[in-house]
Amino acid sequence: MSKIYNISASLNFVETLADKLLKEYCGNELKLAEILLILPNRRACRSMAEAFVRLRGMQPLLLPQMRAIGDIDEDELLLSSPQLSQDILNLPPVVTPQERTLLLMKLIMSRSQNFGLKNISPAQACYLAQELGRLLDDVYMRELNWQDLKKIVPDEYAAHWQETLKFLNIITYYWPNILKERGVIDAVPRRNFLLNKQCEIWQKEPPSQRIIIAGTTAVSKAMKNLVKTVLSLPQGELYLAGLDKHLDNEAWQHIDENHPQFELKELLDYLQISRTDVADILPPNNLMRERLISEIMRPAAFTDQWRTLASQLSPDCLNGIHICETKNSRSEALSIAILIRSLLRQPEKTIALVTPNRDLARRVSAELTRWNINIDDSAGIPLRQTAWGIYILLLIAALSPEADKSDLLSLFKNQYFSCQLSASTITDLAARIDKNLWRGFAEDPTAQQFLDSFYQKAQDFVSLLSLSQISFSVLLKKHIQLAEELSSTDQIDGSSVLWSGEDGNAGADFIADLLDKADLIGEISPNNYGELLDALMSGIMVRNSKKTHPRVKILGPLESRLNHYDTIIIGSCIEGIWPSFPSADPWMSRPMKHDFGLGLPEQQIGVTALDFANLLGAKDVYITLCQMIDGAQTIKSRWLMRLTTLLDAAKIDTAKLYERELPVLNDYIDTPAENEKTTIGAPNPKPKIDQRPRKLSASAFEKLLRDPYSVFAEYILRLKPLNELNNEAKFSDFGTFVHKILDRFAKSYPRQFPANAQEILIQMGEEAFQSSGFAQENLAFWKPKFLRIIDWIISQETTYRQQIKQIFSEVYGKITYTDTAMGDFEIYAIADRIDLTGDNTYNIIDYKTGKARSIKEMKEGYAPQLPIEALIAEKGGFTDLPPAKISQLMYWKMDDKVITLSDDIATLLEKTQNHILEIIDLFAQPQTGYLSRPNPKHILEYSDYEHLARVKEWSVIAEGDEN
Repeated sequence: MSKIYNISASLNFVETLADKLLKEYCGNELKLAEILLILPNRRACRSMAEAFVRLRGMQPLLLPQMRAIGDIDEDELLLSSPQLSQDILNLPPVVTPQERTLLLMKLIMSRSQNFGLKNISPAQACYLAQELGRLLDDVYMRELNWQDLKKIVPDEYAAHWQETLKFLNIITYYWPNILKERGVIDAVPRRNFLLNKQCEIWQKEPPSQRIIIAGTTAVSKAMKNLVKTVLSLPQGELYLAGLDKHLDNEAWQHIDENHPQFELKELLDYLQISRTDVADILPPNNLMRERLISEIMRPAAFTDQWRTLASQLSPDCLNGIHICETKNSRSEALSIAILIRSLLRQPEKTIALVTPNRDLARRVSAELTRWNINIDDSAGIPLRQTAWGIYILLLIAALSPEADKSDLLSLFKNQYFSCQLSASTITDLAARIDKNLWRGFAEDPTAQQFLDSFYQKAQDFVSLLSLSQISFSVLLKKHIQLAEELSSTDQIDGSSVLWSGEDGNAGADFIADLLDKADLIGEISPNNYGELLDALMSGIMVRNSKKTHPRVKILGPLESRLNHYDTIIIGSCIEGIWPSFPSADPWMSRPMKHDFGLGLPEQQIGVTALDFANLLGAKDVYITLCQMIDGAQTIKSRWLMRLTTLLDAAKIDTAKLYERELPVLNDYIDTPAENEKTTIGAPNPKPKIDQRPRKLSASAFEKLLRDPYSVFAEYILRLKPLNELNNEAKFSDFGTFVHKILDRFAKSYPRQFPANAQEILIQMGEEAFQSSGFAQENLAFWKPKFLRIIDWIISQETTYRQQIKQIFSEVYGKITYTDTAMGDFEIYAIADRIDLTGDNTYNIIDYKTGKARSIKEMKEGYAPQLPIEALIAEKGGFTDLPPAKISQLMYWKMDDKVITLSDDIATLLEKTQNHILEIIDLFAQPQTGYLSRPNPKHILEYSDYEHLARVKEWSVIAEGDEN
């Protein structure tokens, strides 16, 4: 038992072990180099080496031999038997992850019907293959036998799981033969073989050197065997990290997969050792903190003991624990950044942000750049999200048959795209293509020539993308050739910039490996090419090698193990992140995994719980969380809720845990000082009188009443909105579409309403739809609505037309007011429809597919369009229409109702004319400005100039003013 030791969770694991070894070999440091130290991974090896250096200072030292058990290979084994060494040399090489994915993908696609799918895309097959690879590794690690799948009774499961089980039987039958044919082996069984061979060597020829295994939980059978073998050696030792000795024995015996000590308990059970027999190297630094952590993680069935055990906790156990709760993820990132910046002011202070949330890691890294603090997320950035990955995928999207202009514009703006031109030239050309060519601003032969040249270079690749089937290998080669051609070259050696930098180097390795194995995929539809390449990139991480701050790290939970920092920040402590939700396995359900002998998904929760518990043992810990992510309410991590519940049971005030200062600083950090604040009001330009318009349409005159600033922008600044980039149809386009059909129908049948009007309108609609160029998804929504409008028109016109002599559609008219303060002022209009009635008066109609004006708005003067058209009609201002009295002003709200004003029209028209003259005279005054939204109750439903007026910066809608 003296060979097994524990280093408490509140101690610095690597420094404690390094200090123990240095003291043992004090005065005989050369012997230290003979020790073989086996650690969980290479990062732990680096941390251990750094601990030795910190403790020895500037004194020279030969370090122990350090090996990473999780990354072990034959070069790192201490082989002492020539015969066994030869066996290992004859071992097949490891199949690369990409080759294995492609092989499994091909197998899945060839037998997709075996698990209930008729067709499966290559990208879907790729993701399934990656999941299947993880399942294979899990089976290998536990050294299970695939033949035991036959013991799982298919009839006990749903039909789709029965099909999946059949497919797994097929996979496991063919897979070993496929590997054998290719002369390769999976990585995990190869590692198991190496570990077991090492055990055989040490068992037959026990080494005389001291061998220490430290910090491992020995998850796999091969690792457990290695631990047991090392302990059987004359100088073999095991050092555990954070073994819980505070939990009572009854609760310890009922630990399940959710508990952080589950893997350690499994290891001790395998070794047939009681945890009470494991000696501590040193007493805990913070005994009360360790007891607190033990109680937080107590198995759920025994939490009733909190009522009695909580009284043993002291408030001192909370010293150094801080909780920072913010409103949203952006606030959380900014609070962490502020905290890191303040901590860095303390000399030699080291800080680590530990979080599984990669979005939070990127946000914090970005926020710190405002103080020129550069840190890097050690987990890296997915290759698909780097500039290189985006460029490669954009090239496919921009040239595919379904591409839109935004894809092409994004490609032109990517840093890798150059067409051998300078960055400034490309930026200028992209802007000109966007504005002049695609938005119709002006002719631009230079931009058009560049665009034509680009398509010429891409012609071969585009032709391949238009085929029904193509070899993946051929398509990939042509794709990469084009990517190189469109990228820039190094000024010195002429090499392609495409392969430079961290992401370029990672991309080069990815493409080289993929090209080597591309023939495995065979032929695919080009439509699936982009998704497949994206799927193949998933999981490939790019790490930044640029200089970053030496005292700050961003780590994932696994990377943080056995590392020590003065301050630990546990980020995004919410459910779904700490811990993550168990993911669904597409290959095995929970009962199937249990019957086969695999671990349940909850075991990953226990692994995360171990990381959380170890981090909570640090001297200074900040736990951060936010209340909202992407507009959704979050739930506090179960461990944080357990902490507060436990403290409530112990009658310990949790309020002092909460960090109040950081959220306050967060709110004020971007708030300007009082002397820097400026109040932005609504724009109110006052141009010279001779610059003001003397001619407006009826609709523009309404804008002058509701939003004068839009008239200023359109008629004085002469700013016109550019066309939409992809010119996608809007509902306003549907309104224009309906107007054109009704205009055509009215001009075809101005006097008599035809008996087959419905058939005629449907035919006109079909012809208009076919020639419209609208997308099919628009037509799918618009056609049913158009048919309802036809039915409504028929029911309305059948009775209404009986009193009408003739209708006039889309007629132009104007009225000119002389002797105003601005001189002659013209108002013109194009009336949707003017109907001559039986008593020789006019009905004026305005079609509306959207919101119609109310009678109240017309009478108050805020909807002057129909009254203005009525004034023009009465004065004979419409082309080919004699002057006549007005009987009715009507809005035909299509498919809904008719809004009619027929009483006291003469008074309304007199009031409208007086109002017009008042407005003309008002804007003839130099002091009258074109104010934006003078009356919030009567704003325009839509304005092209709202962003120019910066409405969202100054407008505040008072409570109760929404209507």
